[in-house]
Amino acid sequence: MSDLPLVDVAYQSIRQQLLNGAYLPGDLFSETDLASKLGMSRTPIRAAISLLEKEGFVQTLYKRGILVKGVDIKDLYDIFDLLSALYSYALDRMDNESYELDLDTLRHHYGQMVLASEQQQYRVYYEHGLMFMHTLLAAVQNRFIIETFNLYKDKLLFYVVTYRLTKGSNRPYTGRQLYEEIYKKLEAGNYQEAKTIIMQYTQNIREDLLRNGYSS
Repeated sequence: MSDLPLVDVAYQSIRQQLLNGAYLPGDLFSETDLASKLGMSRTPIRAAISLLEKEGFVQTLYKRGILVKGVDIKDLYDIFDLLSALYSYALDRMDNESYELDLDTLRHHYGQMVLASEQQQYRVYYEHGLMFMHTLLAAVQNRFIIETFNLYKDKLLFYVVTYRLTKGSNRPYTGRQLYEEIYKKLEAGNYQEAKTIIMQYTQNIREDLLRNGYSS
């Protein structure tokens, strides 16, 4: 039995189910069903749903249930732009000042991406990709950058996981080579070259979204 308050248990459980793709955009579920599954009353469930509503994951519909919301495409583009700016800033700082980059942790997350791709675990694959970038940002030791990244990374993870589950993909794990290239540049201290790779990848994502009809 967890020592966490029931609201926190409910919040974390429902949130993880969303990030795992157990509930997809457009799905409806009820407080009663969740309470039954989690073995608790509806009160902590309702409080947990309220927190998830504030984060933009769900919306309570009167007398209908709880609707899983998709990620607004304009928000998605804005998140990509924000994260790109954070990566660019961090790499410029690392290029101009002395910071210690945790190469072991970077390599760990890349290795987990490789393993996840071999086992076809979508969520694990993308999550470790994001944690790879989290490790890069952590090198400049700015807690507000990390807090900003953490605020939006799960929204991005939710979009990517649900997109892959609903739209499918013949190339879901092509980022492996990209992260290997980034790691090699970082290991060699070639921060501007790593920045160029990341910026180009971000641009490729935008172009891929546009090709698939997702205009901002």
